[in-house]
Amino acid sequence: MSGAWNRFWFTGFSVESLALLRICFGIGLLFFHVTQFYTFFLLDPSGASFYFLDPVWYFELLGLERQIPVLAYAGFALLELATLGMILGYRTRLSIGLQILLIFYLQGARDSVTGDEHHRYLVPIQMLFFLLLSACGRARSLDARRSPQLAAAGRATPEWQASWPIKAMQVYCASFYFWSVLAKLRVTGWVWFTDPRRIQDLLLSRSLIWGATDSGEPVFNPLPYWLMHQETLCRIIGFSTFVMEAGFPLILFMPSPRARLLFLLGVAFFHVSNTVLAYVGFGLFPIVFFIFFDLAAVRRSLAGYFRRIRSRSS
Repeated sequence: MSGAWNRFWFTGFSVESLALLRICFGIGLLFFHVTQFYTFFLLDPSGASFYFLDPVWYFELLGLERQIPVLAYAGFALLELATLGMILGYRTRLSIGLQILLIFYLQGARDSVTGDEHHRYLVPIQMLFFLLLSACGRARSLDARRSPQLAAAGRATPEWQASWPIKAMQVYCASFYFWSVLAKLRVTGWVWFTDPRRIQDLLLSRSLIWGATDSGEPVFNPLPYWLMHQETLCRIIGFSTFVMEAGFPLILFMPSPRARLLFLLGVAFFHVSNTVLAYVGFGLFPIVFFIFFDLAAVRRSLAGYFRRIRSRSS
């Protein structure tokens, strides 16, 4: 048991894998941040400040009561710069820590205005936290190029030190999906998965999300409105959602990268479909799925593939 535990948590990845994960995840975050905070661009940056309708708990704790539009613009610009710093590996830990703080501020400002709490950053923020604690800046970074000592430390980084942050991210991501199915069971019981009316109600409400015309006629989104009338398809969607979320932890024990890829492509399709049909907003959430692959091995495979292509063409 001890040996299996240690193999799971402390083997499988190199410091290069960790660094490539930092880069790929950071590139995805550049676009993910835009999808989460684009509504701030609707504000007049020179406009007056306004009170939050329902401040999140940490805003109440800190006594933050107002939204200042220019701060939202400045915070978003700084967030993108910090993300770029993480990608390049420039002052890596500072860039990651700054991202975490800015996400808390911008998400708090957004949710305090809408009176709603969104969960799309739960996994990305935990990934940033584990990257903050890791040695991800020791390789493929400007920090390593500027510091020979850091570069030497990167080359000497043991496997366990590079593996545990990635494995921790994997476990948290898998638990995120498993907790989702438990939450549905707790709130609605098996109705969510066995009764198509729950999904039909959701599709109907989202098909009318655009409101009405000036004459009072509702503006339909035809795709979810059509799907709402397909009872069999709604049953399949409910059941497949249960299978996907309840079975997601099995990916931790899939030895085949191809099997993981096929499974994650299915989950990615699920998120994109949810975004199109129900405006759930998880369309770019699959950027976190990089954690389930050894990116150093992927890079070597791609490099070998392109070498073979060049040798054939020459």
